[in-house]
Amino acid sequence: MLNLEWYRTFKAIYERGTLTGAAESLLITQPGVSQQLSSLEAYMGVKLFERKPRRMLPTPNGIQLYNQIEEAIIQLEKTEENFKRKTLLNRPKIKIGMYLEVFHYAFAPILNQLEMDVEFLFGETEELQDKLFRKQLDLLITTDQSNYKDIRYAPFCKEELLLISSKNLDTIPFNQFVYERKMDEAEKWLSEQDWYSYSHKMETIKSFWADNFKKHPYFRPRYVIPNLNAILDAIQHNNGLCLLPFSMCKDLIEKKEIKEVWQGVKTTYSTKYFALQMQSKNLKQAEEIIQIITNNTNQ
Repeated sequence: MLNLEWYRTFKAIYERGTLTGAAESLLITQPGVSQQLSSLEAYMGVKLFERKPRRMLPTPNGIQLYNQIEEAIIQLEKTEENFKRKTLLNRPKIKIGMYLEVFHYAFAPILNQLEMDVEFLFGETEELQDKLFRKQLDLLITTDQSNYKDIRYAPFCKEELLLISSKNLDTIPFNQFVYERKMDEAEKWLSEQDWYSYSHKMETIKSFWADNFKKHPYFRPRYVIPNLNAILDAIQHNNGLCLLPFSMCKDLIEKKEIKEVWQGVKTTYSTKYFALQMQSKNLKQAEEIIQIITNNTNQ
């Protein structure tokens, strides 16, 4: 049965010119080299080298064989080396949780800069935070800071929120209430509308209500859609209100596909944080990712 190591040994003898040189290249013993050459010659049925005192001289059959197998052996060795390199690389694998929208603008542009394998998990804040607490995540992008001893928070970004609606919603009554400073009536009008929210917790809506009415909202959102882009798409085709980051809305507002309803008495912001699991074995890699994203954001 043909053994590919025979060809590798033959090539090494041909290029080094001696059995000793071939043995050094292949990291095997000289008798082992001699045995493999003898096996190949027996298999081929021809003599491949003339054995001289200090030199192995290829025969015409040896020269012909070398010319036929040289490129194939080189390619085989390259393939083997690449496989070993990838196998031995042993890169750490880090797990990161976030909103899907965060991935698009923060992570998609910098993936090539990450010197580790990464698994991204998307979902609602409570579900992802639970995974972080149970050490099933190394890093989380979140709007919620929880008092937990093994979690460290660092600021990520701060976004201005806009109250927007579909272009067909009649907002004249609300505008009149605001103009006349009838804030109770303005709040009542807002509360009676169909609201879109990212989650049942209504974090951004609660912040908006606290900033403008100094109280908690007393309604529930009609539509809970855990994807900001999906909310933006829905509000273009249906009546209702929602709070979204200015960066997502500005182009559609300029095109008059949606409309800004109110800037509010006070601007409401959504602050996102990096949440690191300090007990993670990949803490160093998580900190490197934070630094890369911070540098990319500041450019």
